[in-house]
Amino acid sequence: MAEISYPEDWRDIPAEQFARMMMTPEQYTAMRAERLAREGLAPNVGDQAPDFKLERLSGSGKRTGEMVSLSEHLANNQGRPLGLIFGSYT
Repeated sequence: MAEISYPEDWRDIPAEQFARMMMTPEQYTAMRAERLAREGLAPNVGDQAPDFKLERLSGSGKRTGEMVSLSEHLANNQGRPLGLIFGSYT
């Protein structure tokens, strides 16, 4: 995965790129601080994924009320790789 860089000083961003972002220097500084803090909490490649629960959907995409967790699938997966795909079909 490519590393995302947020220049510390907004003046290091070319004027045309900064204009496309449509934010003030103060908004950029706040956005940069928020994203860096959030990225600091993200797991690293090779780290164990945090457990979570999601609602299972029916084959037609309807809610079922049945909850499934990552740890359930890992326990039943007998060491085989497990792929997670997150997205939106809207």
